[in-house]
Amino acid sequence: MLRKSVGPVRVMGFARYQKRADVETARLIDAALTWQETFLRPMDGILFHAFLGNLNGGFADIILARDDQSFEGMLKAYDDAESAKTFMALLEPGTVRLSRNQILKQIASPPDAFSCVEFGTFKIADGSNASEQNVLAISERIESEYLGQSDNTRLHYIGRDAENRFCEVTFGRSLGETKRLCEGYVGHPVCQPLLDLCDPASLDLDFWYLLA
Repeated sequence: MLRKSVGPVRVMGFARYQKRADVETARLIDAALTWQETFLRPMDGILFHAFLGNLNGGFADIILARDDQSFEGMLKAYDDAESAKTFMALLEPGTVRLSRNQILKQIASPPDAFSCVEFGTFKIADGSNASEQNVLAISERIESEYLGQSDNTRLHYIGRDAENRFCEVTFGRSLGETKRLCEGYVGHPVCQPLLDLCDPASLDLDFWYLLA
């Protein structure tokens, strides 16, 4: 894992993909580490990277950047980096999905002491008059009155992409505890309002564990 203590953190990239069937997971992890160490670490504005897996055999990268310029610079340099080419050659073509989000709260430094990331995206339901401020107000209540009551929670925030999709991200101590907390949203008086304003058809949620 790459973690630099100098913040603030304002931009998140989350990329999900599948490896080629003939590629061993150990080889993919090693290539991800090489890419992290040789490509991402030297970049001043790239503050955090974790390589993740899920229980369905998928893989993901989460990258936190200081600002848009830092993230855009990383994207522009990506195609020419040998470690990136090596890594991409191990992936199943056409499976990469990248979500780029502005983080809608102040984060002084990247998270630490976690082993799981919950990443969910959603759109506001048609006909709802909920605004970004409404989403953030509900999120703040969830943090202070629900997630903050568990020592599993390391960091929680809401983000928004260029297509007005929101993302909710929780870094947790363990996959099991993080998943249980998320499932506890249903029917909870503080958390249910967030579910009520979502378009159910737009919801895309998964839980990821730390690999590198």
